[in-house]
Amino acid sequence: MKSKITLLLINCFLCSQAQVGINTNTPGSTFEVNGSFATPYKQITTAAYSVSGSDQYLDYRGTSTAAWSLPAAQTSPNFKGRIYEIRNESGFNIVLTPNGTEKIDISNTQVSQSNFALPSGYYAVVKSTGNTTGSTWVVTLFSNGLASNSGSTGSGNTNGFSSAVLGYTPVNASLRTVPATFNGASVTELGCKKWTGAGSNGHTYCAYQLGAGTTFYNTFSLAKQIGGYIVTLPSTAERTWVYNNILAAAPNGYNLNNSIWIGYNKVAYPGNSNEFTWITGENWFIDWTTSPNSTPQGFFNAGEPNNSGGTEGSCQILSTANNSSRQWNDLAGSATTSAGANFDQVVLEFNQD
Repeated sequence: MKSKITLLLINCFLCSQAQVGINTNTPGSTFEVNGSFATPYKQITTAAYSVSGSDQYLDYRGTSTAAWSLPAAQTSPNFKGRIYEIRNESGFNIVLTPNGTEKIDISNTQVSQSNFALPSGYYAVVKSTGNTTGSTWVVTLFSNGLASNSGSTGSGNTNGFSSAVLGYTPVNASLRTVPATFNGASVTELGCKKWTGAGSNGHTYCAYQLGAGTTFYNTFSLAKQIGGYIVTLPSTAERTWVYNNILAAAPNGYNLNNSIWIGYNKVAYPGNSNEFTWITGENWFIDWTTSPNSTPQGFFNAGEPNNSGGTEGSCQILSTANNSSRQWNDLAGSATTSAGANFDQVVLEFNQD
């Protein structure tokens, strides 16, 4: 009976004036609630889910990449303006797909997309446009607020980052564009995670499975096309986090056991000998306690880098089969395999949300 009376009062207000207030006689807006406000909350653990008309705030806590479908647009009644809030607290992507041939606008440069990947640790507001064809949904992406350090101004491991050294400006992780194929090989995004908490850099790291092994140079081009860059690991803290959360076996990581390129390459400086450099221009974090010389926080296998054959100008994370600790090794950037392990798994880094 109470709900019926409330609805009756609201209808009376609508009949008598343009502005409606609850717990206020002088509403300052078209609709004003002077008190608490509640909407449905639902925690989801299943990977496959169809977002319904009764949903509003969805919190994903599953253990694998999720495939969620959005409701089909309706002509009558049209639910233009309907809002879904989606929080991804899993370690995997949520892939949101509109119904049928409907599309979703992600940004001013990514309109009419077939789906939208919400990375781990992010929150999105999805809103109906009222259209029944074309872009029926738009999305606004936020980080979860656990860390705000990102880009070249953040703390953590962004010391010395330079887009001038990299040769291009990476896009926000939310604006990445993943091709279905690259150089004839399939490209599958396995998931993305953001490094948060004390000592982190706030960067997002995405894992990819390719249909064939690829050279360092082609991997660099793929990274540029997607919008990130080949992962750089200038500190023990960053390497440890990437190994534990990206390379590791599921559910902690994405089972990346093959050879993996890192963004550490030789540069032939005019008038000087070749020198290994992070592709982002980042500086090594230094261990000042080692003797007789202080050393960068690298993770090279014993005796590496050794420039065997005189052509080893790139670096890799060794495969699990070849080195259980996943130490690093230098080799020619033209390689597509290393000791029988394909370079068909890629880790990209994004220094902004």
